[in-house]
Amino acid sequence: MNITDRLYLAAEINWIESAEKPFPLEMAEGTLDESLFKNYMIQDYLYLQDYIVILKKMLELSNDEEVAAFVKNTLDAIEYETYNVHAANMKALGVTDADVESCVRTPVILRYVEYMKKQLEEGGLLYGLTALLQCSWNYAILGAILTERYPDMIAKSKYKSWFDAYTSDEYVEANESWIALVNKQAADLPDEEVDKLCEIFTTCATFENRFWDALYEYKEN
Repeated sequence: MNITDRLYLAAEINWIESAEKPFPLEMAEGTLDESLFKNYMIQDYLYLQDYIVILKKMLELSNDEEVAAFVKNTLDAIEYETYNVHAANMKALGVTDADVESCVRTPVILRYVEYMKKQLEEGGLLYGLTALLQCSWNYAILGAILTERYPDMIAKSKYKSWFDAYTSDEYVEANESWIALVNKQAADLPDEEVDKLCEIFTTCATFENRFWDALYEYKEN
């Protein structure tokens, strides 16, 4: 069994739960209040900036050419997504620079980011790769589950583009590359290290679930 098979099993219950959360379910239905989605887009934009900072630190730590190339490609892709695609989508929703600047970050996402940074700083590159993989893989699984369950609803949903993005061939292939890299880097790890990586992965999945809850509880000022 590859390490990512174990990671999957460790996080599976959280991933299944995430597909039953009101926020993504109402996105699938197309009934999610637009103010909640706008807040999500801003929170996610700020989170992606933190994600970029972690990737840059990972690049600094990458001595292996294969790992460095992967991290660089991932960093480039996420920077483009954040500052071109995501920013443009926010603007189309009517989100202003002032909205972004005045946004109060959800506490759970702040703790999540600090947790991922800590894993990289204290555990090293593989710990960081594992923590960040969970986020990327989580979205792919969530998109796949909901698209399979509710294809007709999503086809008519005003949030269809969200599901299209996270079920696209490009996104799936990027995750497969990440999974393959973690498997290669974690080959022949002792059991205690594998257990630690599973713990990190599960903790990150738990943070993601709490984030969906916090987003749904948001109240517009």
